[in-house]
Amino acid sequence: METFSDNKVVVARWNEHFQKLLNVPGDIDHEALKNIPQRVTKTSLDEIPTLAEMARAIAGLKDGKAPGGDGIPAEVWKHGGDNMFSRLHQLITNAWEVGSVPQAWKDASIVAICNKGDRTDCGNYRGISLLSIAGKIFARILLNRLSTHITPEVVPETQCGF
Repeated sequence: METFSDNKVVVARWNEHFQKLLNVPGDIDHEALKNIPQRVTKTSLDEIPTLAEMARAIAGLKDGKAPGGDGIPAEVWKHGGDNMFSRLHQLITNAWEVGSVPQAWKDASIVAICNKGDRTDCGNYRGISLLSIAGKIFARILLNRLSTHITPEVVPETQCGF
């Protein structure tokens, strides 16, 4: 196994490792997708997120976790006060109405964490993604809404094995 010391080479090697690991082509059966029965549209899912939904999403955040590229930890959103809360709600409302979230909410910084073994072998590392906490709040609102509509005929129990 070759060991690298030049910083650019090391970064390129990590990039190559995670590109290979995270970009595995999917095996999608497009014919099967055509056979999925259509469901009644739930228009309530389109409603602007409420302050209560946002508060619930924020309350579920864990303290002490690393933030994403914006550097804003969960504690700021939890304890930032009414002005911070109101500004975030404006951002979320805007994203909801426009149908697109800020790019910073989608970007992730991957940090390599060594599991065990030879620390010079990229294969002994797992990557964790550091994501924007504001983006996580938005995603949690979506998850909370969708989870109230998930029924066994939509997602069978066999698909919930984690």
